[in-house]
Amino acid sequence: MSEQSRPLIPVSRLVLGLAFGLVTYLAFGLYADFVKLGDAVASFQWAVLVPVLGLSVVNYGLRWMRWHWLLRIAGEDVEPGLSLGVFGSGLAMSITPGKLGEVIKVGFLKSAAGVSGTRSFPVVVTERLQDLFAVLALAAVGVLHLGLHPEILLGGILLTGVFFVLLATGPGTRMLFRVAGALLRRHITPEQAQEAAGIQSRLLKGRALWGGMALGLCAWLSECLGLWLVVRGFGQGALDVAAATFMYAIGTLAGALSFLPGGLVATEASLAGMLSPAVSGALPDEAAAIAATLLIRVATLWFAVALGVVALVWTQRRLGRPMGIQNDLGDNQVH
Repeated sequence: MSEQSRPLIPVSRLVLGLAFGLVTYLAFGLYADFVKLGDAVASFQWAVLVPVLGLSVVNYGLRWMRWHWLLRIAGEDVEPGLSLGVFGSGLAMSITPGKLGEVIKVGFLKSAAGVSGTRSFPVVVTERLQDLFAVLALAAVGVLHLGLHPEILLGGILLTGVFFVLLATGPGTRMLFRVAGALLRRHITPEQAQEAAGIQSRLLKGRALWGGMALGLCAWLSECLGLWLVVRGFGQGALDVAAATFMYAIGTLAGALSFLPGGLVATEASLAGMLSPAVSGALPDEAAAIAATLLIRVATLWFAVALGVVALVWTQRRLGRPMGIQNDLGDNQVH
């Protein structure tokens, strides 16, 4: 199939994620009892959803700023509008396992601007690692403020530290790049792996590291505040900012570690469990806890997917031609 005739969106992945989401929410509805869940949703102050969606936009905006900035540090001065379109397109892949589908941004940059995968792939990896650092930091703040046991996060901190050491050193990045090339059936030369390793090392130190982490921290804090507002939108909800930050961060981590599409089931179960009367008393009953969980997920995960699909279409029209998805890390495909 030629590049010009390739589909814009890997439709099967999106349909699979959407179907999995539908099944997940039907299961939660059955568990909560649809009548009680409907009553809980009806009690929600819908005007609150406007600032919640606004906070989600803040999250995406800050992460785009980081994406664009890291691309420049990697040596690629991509036009801001195109950079925004490519980043937004990656949001459509939020419902892939571990957000691994966001690697399509590598192919988009290759198709649209001729950016080598050896330069863009390290940026995608850095994004994910900095997001993990940010969410762990937010969870840690909640743990300390609430007086919980810090060992709750010990495993995640150690695992992230190991990933950081591997990626900040040449051998770890070269190995990762070759594995990614093998999975995508691309031939990776030693020179390309070495170039990627150099860029990765540059992105994980100095201002690129700390500036990127600061932007990630502010971005994910905005969605934690979104959860706080959603709970307050139920009128009887009682949840302080620190507790909301801890809950949202833990729910996000649970979803990421589950490697399920979009973190579905794991994130919802974690949030609903922590919001339940038996655990936190944040909401009056189980139905309200599940309703709050579904609303925050609509305002974060599914809102991102919707914006991502819009960005895909917009980018295609901006380029004035069908844009095939090429996960090009190297130059040659392995046949």
